[in-house]
Amino acid sequence: MLKFREREKIKARKRRGKGLLTALLVLMTLALLTVGVISLFKIRTVEITGNSFYSAQEIQDRIITDRYTENSLYLYLKYKYFNKEEIPFVDKLEVSLQGPGKVKIRVYEKSVVGYVTYMGANFYFDKDGVVVESSTDVKEDIPCISGVRFSSLAMYQKLAVENDKIFGRILNITQLLKKYELSPDKIEFGKDLALTLYFGNVKVALGSNDDLEDKIGRLHDIYSDLESLSGTLHMENYTLGSKFISFEKADSTE
Repeated sequence: MLKFREREKIKARKRRGKGLLTALLVLMTLALLTVGVISLFKIRTVEITGNSFYSAQEIQDRIITDRYTENSLYLYLKYKYFNKEEIPFVDKLEVSLQGPGKVKIRVYEKSVVGYVTYMGANFYFDKDGVVVESSTDVKEDIPCISGVRFSSLAMYQKLAVENDKIFGRILNITQLLKKYELSPDKIEFGKDLALTLYFGNVKVALGSNDDLEDKIGRLHDIYSDLESLSGTLHMENYTLGSKFISFEKADSTE
């Protein structure tokens, strides 16, 4: 009877020993796999497309910030299923795997159409008038919009203006300017949403009617003749049938 019990104890110790050995082997295997995954999926190449407000390096520096995001698999899963980084002027980012060590980042930027100045800062807003960023910097190719009267201004909130139609007019004029490759220093709104564009020493008065496509197209054609001038180009009543456009020279004594 004692010998039987002793044999059972020996068998139990052997089973425990085999169990511990198996567990140790499993842990070692998992550790090796983890090290392998970390090494295999370490990001070596990053391709970034769709960016204009930020350089590729700036985008990369904003989303690859630690040892976790240096792993392509982790970065892919993070941007597919979990919380993403909030980046001004960027609507969303898509991360795709091009290989274990290569990721492609597609940037979808917000449709920022202009900015207003207030208390020394520039407040950039999208096509719906929602403020998306505040900065002391002036972003290239985003015009300053003046003459916009608002009662309140807050980040990620719509500008509280007297007339919401102004946002549609801002979007229309900025799209036309982009189409015809014109970059005014400032876009000014006056009475009845009348538009005036500022290019250096030249003001272009467009008026408040809806013939903006014809006016901006014609402005594009004659723009090179205006660069050396100083004064106001009157296009308030311009139509496709107009033969003359009045230019009022600035008073040289001003």
